[in-house]
Order: sequence, then structure tokens, then C-alpha cells
Amino acid sequence: MTVTYKEYQKEKLGFFEQHNYSYQIDTSSMNEYGVYTKFYNFEDGAQWYERMSPAYRTTEVEVEKVLIKVEVKLFETEYWSSQSASKLFYEKF
Repeated sequence: MTVTYKEYQKEKLGFFEQHNYSYQIDTSSMNEYGVYTKFYNFEDGAQWYERMSPAYRTTEVEVEKVLIKVEVKLFETEYWSSQSASKLFYEKF
């Protein structure tokens, strides 16, 4: 499921508030593909995960009545928690 950045922020802040903002964070190094992860481990046992990476999408745009395929580079964040399934949001890279 893809969500907006605003929806992601609301869900993340709600989760962190529910678990009293008491967490430790482990962040991986970026690998050769530009992927890195963050794991938030809360004192009450809850967990929040984020995986960030570049994502490439091909789309078509029309310029001067000419249809052109272009590749767009996005920044993809996949997130999930010990209470919810995986979701995605995208940002301009």
C-alpha cells in the first residue's frame, strides 16, 4: 500500500506517542545499492522499521504532442511495525 508523506508522519508519530517515545535506534550503513535501514526498539517491546532506497520508475510524458518515455528516480521508504503491515511512500530524489 502506498501512502502520502503526511499519512506516514501521522502514523509514525501516533505509534511513537503510543509507546511513550522511549526507544533506541539502530541504523545500518548504506550498502552499494543505496539501501539503508532504521530499527526503532521501544522499551515496551514494540518495534518500528524503515527501509530507504532509491527507486526508478518509467513513465510517459507528452511534450509538444510527442509522447516520450522517461525514467524518474524517487526516494522510496518502506515502513512497518510490530502492529502494522508494510507501507510505502515516495519522495523526489
